[in-house]
Amino acid sequence: MKAPEAPVLLRRLPAWAPPALLAFVLGVIEVGRPNLWRDELASWTAATRSLGQLWGLLGHVDAVSGAYYVFLHFWINSFGASAAALRIPSVLATAVSAGLTAVIGKRLFSARVGLWAGLLYALTPLVIRYAQEARVYAMVDTVVLLATLQLLTILDCRENPGRRRTVLRWLGYAALMALAGLLHLVALSVLTGHLWLVYSRRRRAWRGFVPAVVLVFAVLTPLLLAGHDQSGRQLNWTTRPNVFALPGLLGSITGSWPVAVVLLALTVIACMRRPGRMLLPLPVLPVLTVWIVSQGTTSYWVERYMLFVVPFWTIIAAAGAERLPVPRWSAPAAVLLVGLIAIPYQVQLRQPAAHTTTDWKGAASIIATSYREGDAFVPERGQYAKYMLDLGIEYYLPAADKPRDLFAAKTPAQADDLMAVECKVPATCLDNPPHRVWVVSYGYWHSPMSGLTLAERAALGARYRVTSVHHVNGLTIGLLTLKS
Repeated sequence: MKAPEAPVLLRRLPAWAPPALLAFVLGVIEVGRPNLWRDELASWTAATRSLGQLWGLLGHVDAVSGAYYVFLHFWINSFGASAAALRIPSVLATAVSAGLTAVIGKRLFSARVGLWAGLLYALTPLVIRYAQEARVYAMVDTVVLLATLQLLTILDCRENPGRRRTVLRWLGYAALMALAGLLHLVALSVLTGHLWLVYSRRRRAWRGFVPAVVLVFAVLTPLLLAGHDQSGRQLNWTTRPNVFALPGLLGSITGSWPVAVVLLALTVIACMRRPGRMLLPLPVLPVLTVWIVSQGTTSYWVERYMLFVVPFWTIIAAAGAERLPVPRWSAPAAVLLVGLIAIPYQVQLRQPAAHTTTDWKGAASIIATSYREGDAFVPERGQYAKYMLDLGIEYYLPAADKPRDLFAAKTPAQADDLMAVECKVPATCLDNPPHRVWVVSYGYWHSPMSGLTLAERAALGARYRVTSVHHVNGLTIGLLTLKS
């Protein structure tokens, strides 16, 4: 049966335009409202250092994020470091990814399928969640999609373009995959899905695919080694996934189980036909690869690391939507259903606490309101140092109100790290005690010093008394003054 024609307006617009516009609009709405969370604070503190300091940092930690930090360094120099400015690159990348999803869907199926796929991608809550985050995941989606489009261009080329042009095309593919790995090494798992495309669409292309993959890994070898050396510190919070983690990923990778169920139902419908079944390994194989690799000493099983498979999933789901009865109406109805289901999630992800439950902005406002020149600051660190309380407060404090970190022997920049180095004996940092000290601890405490170490409490308690205590979401803020 001949596929129904698209409405006149849709025929006049390129398939990529509506998804790209929708993703951009959803991305910019209240993009600066949620508080930055620890990973975004890491992006900010790294990117605002000099290139020399940044190089020193990457030698100790976060080498795998180095390419993104360098990009963000120059972005901040041009556009500033507000929450909105930090996140706009991810918004733009998500809009491009939505358009690319439509382009690939059109190439694999039809213009209508491409349109629905791009819209489904843009409406997926987790996609917009990471469109509004100052991290690399949205950019990874874009580069992986560009590499996939380049691979499809090579595989679908039936004429003989000549040896030189063929080599250049494969070099272009290798460059895009190297960039994807440079942005995030887990993105290299998409190579298993690409291998399936080569096998299912044009097997002889392995002669170009294998050398391209070898070149990618050769280029990324230094980063792979550095990432392996630093993985014990950076990924010690992840857990090894069991077999139940595979179906559980469906809800996690969309940010909404109801949306996941609709996409899954449409995928099942698509797989009733051969084209849908043949494409299914493209999103599935990378996930299985990450699951298998995560059975080793280091687990990479984190939903945002695998966000790049969502476009492939929405392409298959869109193909299923086109197989519904009366596809002229039922396919857009399925897309509309996903949009309606996602509304509560879209609202939730724009709340101030959407990224973190700690209200840095509220705590910083309390300190700024009563700040006096010479004030000092003591954040809770200890076992919670990785949550970067000090950076959260520092980011939201006005530039003119920066109390010195009383117990920091070295700042993060001086330590070539994301975290400060504390005084081994806190009392030695009180040789010239400030008149007032702000203490900030996680949780709700009657005494603001309750979250500090015993040595810090002893050092402060001997010289200071608590004069005021405030509470905001997730934090206790106390003001201490010298005893008379």
